[in-house]
Amino acid sequence: MIPLANSAAWTVLIDIIFLLAISMGMAWYFYFHNRKNIIGGFIGATTIATLGALILFAFMHNSIRDLFMWLMSPKIGTVQLSNMNLIVVTIGAFLSLYFVDLLQNRKLR
Repeated sequence: MIPLANSAAWTVLIDIIFLLAISMGMAWYFYFHNRKNIIGGFIGATTIATLGALILFAFMHNSIRDLFMWLMSPKIGTVQLSNMNLIVVTIGAFLSLYFVDLLQNRKLR
């Protein structure tokens, strides 16, 4: 029996599922949650999101991956600047302020 994790066809199928799921999630957010008028409705928004994701992936994949790898372990050359994952720290700071804002009923200054 061939393990599914090593199958090229399985990997391509999973890639397509991730691409469509993320595109549909973004389309739902813009079309239904934010009530934006997108050409073609939900299906049009999903198509536009999928094409945008594919274009960005095709041209910026390596650059974005390198940026995220640097943010997870900041280095200059071989010198480690910090042992802190900057992405996790940023998400933690944002979420803590977001939840405090929710608890205060989103009061403005």
